[in-house]
Amino acid sequence: MHISFFSSESGFNSTVGYGQAGIGIVSSLQKLGHLVTLNNEDADLQLNFVQPTYYKFNNPTQYTIGYTPWESTVLPMYWLENMNKCDEVWATSAMTAKFFIDAGVEKPIKVYRHGIHDVWKKPKVRRPGSKFRFLHIGEPAPRKGGELVIQAFIELFGNDPQYELTLKCHNANTIRYKDMFGNHVDIKSQYPNIKFVVNEMTDEGLVMLMHQHDCLVYPSYGEGFGFIPLQAMATAMPTICTSAWAPYADLITLKLESTLGDSPWPLMHPGKVFFPNKDHLKTLMLDAVSNFEKHSAVALKNTTKIYDQFNWDTLTEKAFSHLKNIA
Repeated sequence: MHISFFSSESGFNSTVGYGQAGIGIVSSLQKLGHLVTLNNEDADLQLNFVQPTYYKFNNPTQYTIGYTPWESTVLPMYWLENMNKCDEVWATSAMTAKFFIDAGVEKPIKVYRHGIHDVWKKPKVRRPGSKFRFLHIGEPAPRKGGELVIQAFIELFGNDPQYELTLKCHNANTIRYKDMFGNHVDIKSQYPNIKFVVNEMTDEGLVMLMHQHDCLVYPSYGEGFGFIPLQAMATAMPTICTSAWAPYADLITLKLESTLGDSPWPLMHPGKVFFPNKDHLKTLMLDAVSNFEKHSAVALKNTTKIYDQFNWDTLTEKAFSHLKNIA
């Protein structure tokens, strides 16, 4: 089959989730024997992997699919019209598909989950060390929960050097921490056991970073798919993660409770998002420390299921199997 692939610039940028997904989609299609070109009106099928505002409709006879991740209960303005112009609409998770249905998408909706790249399939057995090291990845995006992680860590461990927290940021850190009196606190001077990494890293470097830490803390308010927790778990890292939105909730080592509430970012993410339970987050962080060997063993055991269930080639073959007759 000749498949036209269209995405934004980030669709091939491996340092962001969109790009990791775009690369996975195209490479798996090619491995399966399909011809893939970019925004080609002569192709049998157009796969728009981009926000619906930017979907391309090349000609009336070309079969068109809109494939978009999304994180909150209400769609941005103007999305619905373009989604209903497609022949099919694809979602990255069952939760995202529900958001689309509730918003009024009338076309057939299919869930096409993302896969895990081979670079992450490097499980490491983690054992207790002289320090317990937590890791968060996702800042400066506020819905990834970095600020909540810092609050929970400081309330639990303060500046105790036996516990460390590293926040891997995408080029910048925007977290500002206030004490109980509302005063801004200089985290770097007051809490030397909290570190920020803002430089870009290769996937191999990120795998190494994960191997240097004991537990990923990811209290995200919502994800279209959520590569970061899955990648961490693929390395056998015990992971604390909001489970309500996750397309791999059954594999999360320590499932974080949440409550659906009005989005704090109505312009970017209208509707409702999943507010992580801070008290439960602190309970899980203490549990990760106290029962580390047990959680590490579970995380290692789950890697086999992750590699099997999130194989790019298998997921892609299944997603496109019903389209063979359109060529």
